[in-house]
Amino acid sequence: MTSSTNRVWRRLTHGLIIRLASGLVNLWFATCRVTVVGAPLHERFILGDRSVVGATWHRNALFLVWYFRRQRPMIMISPSRDGDLLAGFAARLGIVPVRGSSSRGGQQALQAMQRFLTSPGGGKAATVLDGPRGPRFVAKKGMIVLAKETGLPLLPIAMSAAPAWTLMKTWDRTLIPLPSSRVVVMYGQPWEVPPDLDGDGLEALRREVETELNRMRREADALAGYRDPDAPAAPGPERRSP
Repeated sequence: MTSSTNRVWRRLTHGLIIRLASGLVNLWFATCRVTVVGAPLHERFILGDRSVVGATWHRNALFLVWYFRRQRPMIMISPSRDGDLLAGFAARLGIVPVRGSSSRGGQQALQAMQRFLTSPGGGKAATVLDGPRGPRFVAKKGMIVLAKETGLPLLPIAMSAAPAWTLMKTWDRTLIPLPSSRVVVMYGQPWEVPPDLDGDGLEALRREVETELNRMRREADALAGYRDPDAPAAPGPERRSP
């Protein structure tokens, strides 16, 4: 089989997987019971017309891409092979994927997002702060820089679910709610990033965003009843010697 035939076959297979996965996910996630924590923020920044920069963790990507599909945001997705499937899935749902990551194409993707956010009518944009390959729950600066350059608020978003599958072979421990599970989507108070923020200030804000997103993640896990498989086990009751 020639390389051109391989490419055509891969493209056809890729398209079939995306169509089947999109239909299945739509049916699957529609059965979930979503609880929104921070409803005023949801109404203002998600349901409202105001442009915003959203930030979350990589483990939440699959469900949140589906959940925010009706807002048609622009989402940065890594240019990896795994990212190809997520980008195709997102586009089929109506989301605008832009390819880039901290290691490849990130600057061009940020510029595309800036144009999208500041165009007439504006829009919403988001990505995962610990992508494309971690470390898990360690924030990178890209979305903070985007909020700084556009003057738009940076909105932290956490998500958890139970019962759920945790894909243990993935670096981010991808979280997939099971049918009819309870899903918690949580919003935190947005940051207004000063346009004159210097390098030290940017690093300090990066740490603050990381700390807050991790606090929100733990709170969302507790509300949903999800236990992170990598979290330390709770101490058992003290045993007394006979």
